[in-house]
Amino acid sequence: MERYSFILIFMVSFSFSGIAQYDEPYRPQYHFSPSKGWIGDPDGLIYYKDTYHLFWWGHAVSKDLVHWEQLEDPMKGDPGDFSYFSGSVVVDKKNEAGFGKNSMIAFYTRHYPGDTLPEAQAISISHDGLRFDYYDKNPVLDINKIFFRDPQVFWYEETNKWIMAVSLPDEQKVQFYDSGDLKSWRYLSEFSGLGVQNSFWECPDIFKVPIEGKPGEYRWVLLIGRGPNRVQYFVGDFDGKSFQADSNTTAYLNKGIGIPGKLIQNFEESELAVDSIARKGFLGENYVTATSSKNWKSRTFEISKPVINFLISGTDSDNSFNLIINDKVVRSASGKNDNIFRWKGWDVSEFLGKQAYVTFANSESPIAIDHILVADELWDTNLEHGLWLDYGNDFYAARTWRDYEGSLKDKTMLGWMGNWEYANMVPSSWGKGFESLPRNLNLREKENGFRLVQEVTPQFKTLRSDSIVLKDIELDHELKLDQIIGFENSYEMDLSLDLPEEGEVYVELQKGDGRSLIVSYNSRTQLFSVDRTNVTNSDNLEFQKKFSDVMRAPVNADNSKLQLKIFVDRSSVEIFTAQGEKVFSVLTYPGPSQNKASISASQNGVTIDHLKVWKLDSIWNKK
Repeated sequence: MERYSFILIFMVSFSFSGIAQYDEPYRPQYHFSPSKGWIGDPDGLIYYKDTYHLFWWGHAVSKDLVHWEQLEDPMKGDPGDFSYFSGSVVVDKKNEAGFGKNSMIAFYTRHYPGDTLPEAQAISISHDGLRFDYYDKNPVLDINKIFFRDPQVFWYEETNKWIMAVSLPDEQKVQFYDSGDLKSWRYLSEFSGLGVQNSFWECPDIFKVPIEGKPGEYRWVLLIGRGPNRVQYFVGDFDGKSFQADSNTTAYLNKGIGIPGKLIQNFEESELAVDSIARKGFLGENYVTATSSKNWKSRTFEISKPVINFLISGTDSDNSFNLIINDKVVRSASGKNDNIFRWKGWDVSEFLGKQAYVTFANSESPIAIDHILVADELWDTNLEHGLWLDYGNDFYAARTWRDYEGSLKDKTMLGWMGNWEYANMVPSSWGKGFESLPRNLNLREKENGFRLVQEVTPQFKTLRSDSIVLKDIELDHELKLDQIIGFENSYEMDLSLDLPEEGEVYVELQKGDGRSLIVSYNSRTQLFSVDRTNVTNSDNLEFQKKFSDVMRAPVNADNSKLQLKIFVDRSSVEIFTAQGEKVFSVLTYPGPSQNKASISASQNGVTIDHLKVWKLDSIWNKK
């Protein structure tokens, strides 16, 4: 399914025929979307001559990352027998390729139909930044691999070389090459064997990111798209030849060092046999299985913290892995009927101080467990163990702008708001897909290593118009934000809540006709959830089945204060929590009358410290 990410590109016409209506149902009002047709992975993100460029092998330009002008289809002169897959664009200021000083060169993967011929990296050349002509000596890099894609090319000053990062998706590898002329490429190294490795690796990007609060300091970050809909990242160093993840990143991803909580069992010193299933995503070298470790149960332990977290793989039947107190099953969990370990957990706060153990319901179940902890925050995410860039279901193929002017102060990223599980089924009629909001990146130093933090570029403040302001409100009943109806699902919300030690708070967005997106936070377990099981008005049952989901991540409220930045734009919601450390990007596709919002709590003691909502004006000239 990961390869779907490119199937439709060759089917789409990107020709520009005037200003589109840009007010159709589901059309975002301040995210970039093309006038018509398909858009997927953002490609060729460069800043040159005071202009931001965005390619998807269509082309658009912007002066401020907010307002965009869509240009003519740029790719010309190809033989017409292949599809343009994802890639990048460089500016050859010194004419090292011989095509002319300041030529723009587009790098992309040449993909033939059917996944039967090798993918290779090819180029097209532009002398005006508008028309890119196919290079008659293509490809420039071919290693005879069926899956070999998504070249990201950039200049590395220290070695005076061009660097290419390119993925071998089905092998979960990123290779690095260098070149002096952008046409002949030398293999340098590859990155593999770390992070989430159960699906295609696509759309790599590697770049420096500044460290928050430490001017002049930075680390290198490697982004890798994990198909079909997520991006993982790695923090480390790049020396012009290879990327090495730092020791904290490696220890966290390989062995779980730095995961918060008190370890009950990680099975590293165990002699328990494992089964014959080729499982992926466990920590360290070992885990426990029901079939190979007959009648296994953990040591008895005290429930000293409010949650129990663990990695689980295997059966989806009920009561496969159980928590036992006083010889009674009080909690149960199951996997997703595959060989992949994912995080699950239980709220056990009602059993604090009790003695307990965990075990399998039966010894015939193909289930496995690893890394059991008691903890303060619930990791019931149903995600693999990785460093995730976004916890929503709709953020993929993220890339960053390369600065060819040397004047940008921020490192800015853009992603595709989409998911290959249902990208071709979304209910929009004007086209399929749109890009995320551009986000500035920084690294925040934590006890267990560096973590990426994201903030929407501040230029979007220029779209603010009407506003709602509330302060110091005791949330003892549902607060209906009736004024927000006039904002037509195009707004920015800044919300700060003071929370009690226990309880839940709910923010309902795009509410109406019995549907809504439910954003909730449990202060006892510190679990943040986004529930879109009942938000879209689409009547496509297959789409609804794949689209319906609850997304979760642990979020540590700062001194019992939950702070949210939320951007609502017609058919999407982007939520920034923990000062940008945990982000949820979520498609919604609500009905036209789902334009209300409310805030409520399950108990007294919640206070709205402040709430400000701005209507965001449209970036489009409509007619």
